Amino acid sequence: MRPDHARLGSVRMVAADLDGTMLTSAGAISPRVRAALAAASRRAVRLAFVTGRPLAPTAVLLRDAGVRGSLAASNGAVVCDARGRVLHRRILDGARAQRALRDLGRVPGLVLGAVLEHELVLDRGFPADLAHEWRDQICAGSVATAVADGVVLKLLLAHATEPVDTLAPVVQAALGRDFAVTYSTRRFVEVSHPQANKGAAVAALAEAAGVPCSAVACIGDMPNDLPMLSYAGVAAAVRNAHPAVLAAADIVTAGNDEDGVAHLLEAIVAARGVAPCGPLADHAG
Repeated sequence: MRPDHARLGSVRMVAADLDGTMLTSAGAISPRVRAALAAASRRAVRLAFVTGRPLAPTAVLLRDAGVRGSLAASNGAVVCDARGRVLHRRILDGARAQRALRDLGRVPGLVLGAVLEHELVLDRGFPADLAHEWRDQICAGSVATAVADGVVLKLLLAHATEPVDTLAPVVQAALGRDFAVTYSTRRFVEVSHPQANKGAAVAALAEAAGVPCSAVACIGDMPNDLPMLSYAGVAAAVRNAHPAVLAAADIVTAGNDEDGVAHLLEAIVAARGVAPCGPLADHAG
C-alpha cells in the first residue's frame, strides 16, 4: 500500500542519518540521492543530516559532495544550522565524564575511545581496523586525559567478545540514567550526555526553522536513530535497518545501496504537487 501522500505533502523538513541510510556501503552519496536532495531543496524542503560521526569530517564529506543543509553530529552532541551556526553543544563535562570512567571500570573487557569536536582519541587495544579507518582524525593522548580536559562529546566502548545489543544494556546499568547509551554500528557502544540524542537534535533544528514536528520526516537504520523517529511526523527506515528501527517506522523504503533516501525524497516532492512516485510502503509492526 502507498503511504498517505497528503501526509508526505505536508513535510517541510527531512532529517536523514548517514551511515547505513543515506550513504552507500562504500560511504558515498549516490548520484540519485544527490539529485533527490537538490530537488527537495528546490521545493522548499529543509534538509538536515543527523549522524553519529564527528562534526569536522562530516562537514567535509557533505561539502565535497555538494550537499547543503543543517548538521547534527556525534548523535546530536553538536547541532549546527545550515549556515554552520552552532545551536547547541551537549558535552560530557569533566565531572560527568570522570564518573563515567569510574563506573565503566566495573565492566570488564572494555576498550575506550573518545570523540572530541574535531578529532578522536583511542586507547590502546581499540579495534585496529577502526583505528586505521579513522587514522586522519586520531590525535595523541589518552581517553583519561581528554576526559580530564572536559572536551568529550561522546565515549566509544569496544569489547572483544560481547555483541553491542547485549553490551549496551550492561553499560546502561553501570552508568544509570544520567547518560545516553546507544549504538550506530555493530562494532561499539556510544555514551553521551543524557540530552545528546538525535531526537533532541532534530527538535532543535526544526524549532530554529519554525517547522512543527508533524511536518518533519526522519529516516534511519540503527537504534541511535530511534529518538528522531519518535519525534518525527513521518518516521521512515531503509530496508536494511535494525529490527527495532523497522518496527518503529511508518514507512520502509529501499535499502541504502538502493537509493532508499532518494525514494523517500522523491515521494515527498511528488506529494507536494506532482504525480505520486517512488516505491515506498506503509509499514505496520
